Amino acid sequence: MPDQLSDTAKARKDLLWGMYADLRLHSRHAETLRSNVVNFSIVIASLLIAAISADGHIWRSDLALCLGVVSVGLLGLGFAASYTELHERNRRRAMRLRDALDAEFLSGPEPDIEDLLEESDRSHEAGRLYRWSRAITGSTQRFWFALPVLVLVSGVTLTAVAA
Repeated sequence: MPDQLSDTAKARKDLLWGMYADLRLHSRHAETLRSNVVNFSIVIASLLIAAISADGHIWRSDLALCLGVVSVGLLGLGFAASYTELHERNRRRAMRLRDALDAEFLSGPEPDIEDLLEESDRSHEAGRLYRWSRAITGSTQRFWFALPVLVLVSGVTLTAVAA
């Protein structure tokens, strides 16, 4: 049968698909780590800010806690950037493998994976919710940087008031 793949082609297809699935899993894991780090930094900063403002005033003695908020903001921003890069690297690798699968095994009259995804994205991107949310945030990746930056700015402001 001409439509049947050779054992080598089957092995290659399975290998490419396995690598694609593994890289997508790593990409999602990096997103989960990014989310957890940002959430954890917000919790820690909230606790520090609660301790700073518990007496209703910001005193010079609160300076160490204020610098702690700055540190949490910087660390959160650094980790968010690092995990964003890791996510993007694994996502791009997976897309390259998907393209290879499309070119090698799905080059027929039927749409390939990329075509199906693009068609789905067009209908999604035509919706008002997508256009509205992208007008506000631009990219969801930028949103993950906004929260640590907010913590950092809060810490710098509290440090300036305490100093």
